[in-house]
Amino acid sequence: MDLSLPRGVDDVEPERYSLQSKVRAAFEEVCRLYNFQVMEPATLEHLSILRAKSGEDIDKEIYAFKDKGGRDIGLRFDLTVGITRYVCSRKDLRLPAKLGAFGGIWRYDEPQYGRYRWSHQWDLEIFGPPSTEADAEVIDASSAILDRAGIPDITIKVGDRRVVEDFIRKRIGISEEPRLAELMRALDKVEKKSAKELSTEYTAKGFKEKEVEALLEFGRLRGTPDDVLARASELKLESVSELRSLADMLDSRALKNVEYNMSIVRGIDYYTGIVFEASDNRNPRLGSLFGGGRYDALPKLLRRQDLSATGAAGGVERMAMSLSAQPSSPRNLAYVAVAGREVSQEAQRVVRKIRDSGIPCESPLQQRSLSKQLEDASRLGTTWTVILGEKELKAGGVTLRDMRSGEEELLPLDQAIRRMTHP
Repeated sequence: MDLSLPRGVDDVEPERYSLQSKVRAAFEEVCRLYNFQVMEPATLEHLSILRAKSGEDIDKEIYAFKDKGGRDIGLRFDLTVGITRYVCSRKDLRLPAKLGAFGGIWRYDEPQYGRYRWSHQWDLEIFGPPSTEADAEVIDASSAILDRAGIPDITIKVGDRRVVEDFIRKRIGISEEPRLAELMRALDKVEKKSAKELSTEYTAKGFKEKEVEALLEFGRLRGTPDDVLARASELKLESVSELRSLADMLDSRALKNVEYNMSIVRGIDYYTGIVFEASDNRNPRLGSLFGGGRYDALPKLLRRQDLSATGAAGGVERMAMSLSAQPSSPRNLAYVAVAGREVSQEAQRVVRKIRDSGIPCESPLQQRSLSKQLEDASRLGTTWTVILGEKELKAGGVTLRDMRSGEEELLPLDQAIRRMTHP
């Protein structure tokens, strides 16, 4: 029997599961603090709903099939589509609606570093009237998730699709929608291709070399919000008003790690305004840890003309990879070592009391010598070993060994637990 897994799928082993749980805990705490209501959209969707975001081309990138009733079904490839479908179907929801979700997604991508065919996302969305304040709230909350998870050294890169379109119309002179959108795609490829490669590709599509060069030069405009906004004003781009408001809001929220970057456009057929993504400064190879922006078109495609939407999604596996490269704090783990069969029953009561106090605790599951148990405790990386033998039983206490220093002390159990809880 072949025990291998399908390509692009991995078991979530204990160490990775622990890191992903840390990400989830940070996500849930930020949702509580920022008052995002947590839900989980359905795993299966009608294919027509999944196509609403990305068209029929998405069929090549997702797991789609006919169910036993002959219906076209697909596994969710993100959490945004399901949340948007839910909100659009619930006209009774009070607006603005702030929703969060955490769960698995499936996408038939080419597996690569930090990218799997089955992975996990966290997601934050705000639905209601169009509002730059909502964009600021999503960026702020997304940054807070990374900070609480233990990834503080990030750069949040912010752009605006409307500013790029404004530049192409006014400074390059292209206004036809299909050609404008096609040229904008060049900016979405600047991290993957050189300027020369992009020039060759787009001149072959009928664009003039100077048009491509002008766009790529504009895409190199990046820096502090003040510097980028000043340059945009020199270019007479009136479409920067929301970026100017956003800069003030993010500054008021004390977000200092923000870079305005005109090459950030993200999904050309999806996003409609402010867009952003964040990367780990210590490991840029991971790509975006989270990304998002305003996507007003999707609710309208799902028959809610009154809804505007903005949101962000973060890659849980990528965040776990970022965390795995950092020194981890030792767990406050205890081990109860049993010195003699006659104290085994009392030892189980000691284990229960330690666990009830909130301290993780291990004990031997078979008869072993005390020396072997101490080896096990050391191998597990325990902070404390609680030794219980005939001597301790007669004294009405336990021997508490600090595994970091090797020091031992005979203490009443309650006092030993207080020491372990507040070292």
